[in-house]
Amino acid sequence: MSIETIDAQLEEIVRECCPDLEPHVPIHVDDNLKDLGLNSVGTIGIVVAVEQAFSVSLSDEDLSFETFKSIRSLRLTVLKYLP
Repeated sequence: MSIETIDAQLEEIVRECCPDLEPHVPIHVDDNLKDLGLNSVGTIGIVVAVEQAFSVSLSDEDLSFETFKSIRSLRLTVLKYLP
């Protein structure tokens, strides 16, 4: 799976979990997700969606603010679990 594919899937997940984010607003891989409207409920949604989309189970240590900071940090976490 390419980085671009992972980023596209993660962007789709983030958009679903940040309902106040307008569809036309671009998301860059290093944008702070909190600044885009991510809250605690959205973070839980991202956990569930990422685990389903990538068939992974995030460890407790990955459930940190740092993991959910940006699409790049989410990608780096997902990559740890992919073969």
